[in-house]
Amino acid sequence: MFNKTLNRKVFLFWSIFIMILCSISITFSSDNTFSDSLSISFSVLAGFGLFFTAAMLLEEVVHDICNP
Repeated sequence: MFNKTLNRKVFLFWSIFIMILCSISITFSSDNTFSDSLSISFSVLAGFGLFFTAAMLLEEVVHDICNP
């Protein structure tokens, strides 16, 4: 279950999550409209990436459980 592929996916999941947190903090702390719109767009795209990465992790865990 914890092979190198899963570890890469877990690392990708947490790095995208940290990028979303940084982008949200930039959105709240920035006064520039361009910076706000750019960080909000990045947050939305990173949210999609986080969702699909979590879906791949869940699929791999279910696959490992069903096919030992």
